[in-house]
Amino acid sequence: MKKTLIVLAAGLAAGSAWADHRSIKVDDNSTFLPIARLSADLSPRTDAPAVPHGGHGLEFAISGGSGNDDQSRRAGAPSLVFGGQTFASGVGLHHEFDFRFVEAAYRYRHFFNERFGIEALGGLGYAEYELTVSALGQRASDKLGSGGLVGGFGILWKFLPQTSLQSRLTLFGSGENEGVSGAARADVYVVHALGRNAALRAGLTSWGLVSNRDEDDDFGSLNSEIRARFSGISLGLDVAF
Repeated sequence: MKKTLIVLAAGLAAGSAWADHRSIKVDDNSTFLPIARLSADLSPRTDAPAVPHGGHGLEFAISGGSGNDDQSRRAGAPSLVFGGQTFASGVGLHHEFDFRFVEAAYRYRHFFNERFGIEALGGLGYAEYELTVSALGQRASDKLGSGGLVGGFGILWKFLPQTSLQSRLTLFGSGENEGVSGAARADVYVVHALGRNAALRAGLTSWGLVSNRDEDDDFGSLNSEIRARFSGISLGLDVAF
């Protein structure tokens, strides 16, 4: 788990980390990332459920996206192993991926005044990353899926009675090597309540993901580490009770 968090932090903080030719690297900055959230209050409230307010609650969400990327590799770099196939150095790789993330968490929000608040959440999540790698007639696919713990922290600003700016950092860790070892999501949204129980959100989301892959697979070869970053526009629907 410690190794996973270090890799995620390095990948999100510095682009130089992606110069490592020992990993399968996927980097897509034009991924559409829809999200749907369902929340239920556990505390008394005075505002409509769809308008951010303080108190305890439960939150369920599903999100995901698909994309692709090309990875260039220098001659002399270590060969990469994925899906039972070995990809030699000096050969460019094409990646296609599908990502899905499901989370269920307890959430607490505190507002310091009528406009500004913070939130913290913790719970369980499941991350699934399906990747296909191809190069010069070779093609291999694998689906990585892992359950784990989710934690997050966010800031909220209600600049209009029904409209707010919301940012959140979410961390996921499974402790697994061959699945999705860990992931981090940063997002910022403008959220507008349509009524008492529904709201639309639009903004930007960025994911970082790592699979340590440090165990032998069924083919007797050492799988290469996978690092992925994908970001883009996100649209979503919130339903609150």
